Amino acid sequence: MLNLLKSIERMRYLCLAVAILLVTASSAQQPEYSDKDYARSPLWINMIKDTTANYFEVEHAYKVYFQHHEMPAGEEEEIGEHAARTKQPGKREQRKMQQENHMRMDVKRYERWHESMKPYVQADGSILTPSQRIQLFNAQHKK
Repeated sequence: MLNLLKSIERMRYLCLAVAILLVTASSAQQPEYSDKDYARSPLWINMIKDTTANYFEVEHAYKVYFQHHEMPAGEEEEIGEHAARTKQPGKREQRKMQQENHMRMDVKRYERWHESMKPYVQADGSILTPSQRIQLFNAQHKK
């Protein structure tokens, strides 16, 4: 009976260790997305916030999304637009304008990220971590 209890206890520990191993292995992997996923929703918005994102994958997600969606218009004012805006827009129109403004800001954020990360992109698309960038900066300034 004592041996049975010991073997059950060992099995519990073994199952717990396997579960922990599976959870850590699955959380360490980047999710795989297809072009359909990229076309459906703007996944690139969250990808640029991730410091471990692959530069080429983010670039691809951005391009695929805007192949299927309209790029938001710029902020420049059109002639006669002020007269058209004197009337208070309806709730639906306000919501649409708000979504366009958010998307416009996300596009600007992407473009800034895209340009600022270019010097730190490796051949495989990985981006240097902030600590690696500091080491690179310090190494260049010591010369």
